[in-house]
Amino acid sequence: MDAATTIVTIEPWSPWPLAIPAVVVIASTMASVVGTRFRSRPMREAGYTGFVVGALAIVWMTWSLSGIWDTGARREAFAAAGYESPTFSGSTDVSAGELPPLAWQAVRDGERVRGVLRPLGGDRWEIRETGG
Repeated sequence: MDAATTIVTIEPWSPWPLAIPAVVVIASTMASVVGTRFRSRPMREAGYTGFVVGALAIVWMTWSLSGIWDTGARREAFAAAGYESPTFSGSTDVSAGELPPLAWQAVRDGERVRGVLRPLGGDRWEIRETGG
């Protein structure tokens, strides 16, 4: 079987949803400063609580939403290239300054195929079949 190669575009994750908890962190910091300035314990403590909740939300959203986005974007790219039911294995952790290739399996023309997904730089990725 000849190895097939396809170049696809996978849009990177956009962190715009982090704006909401960022506003909470800023407003909470301001409430804490104002509460401290005017000796208002409830306002100061509400500011502290809001800051902690907002900061934790930023961390959680960064971790979970980026993974959800990446998986969905990869699935869409594979569907556009003619693959069905793709599954991915491996890590998307950056090592040595670049992303490692991801192993994948999918169905193409009714047959199970395997391969690797390699980053080419920017939002361009190479889908390479390595065999059935």
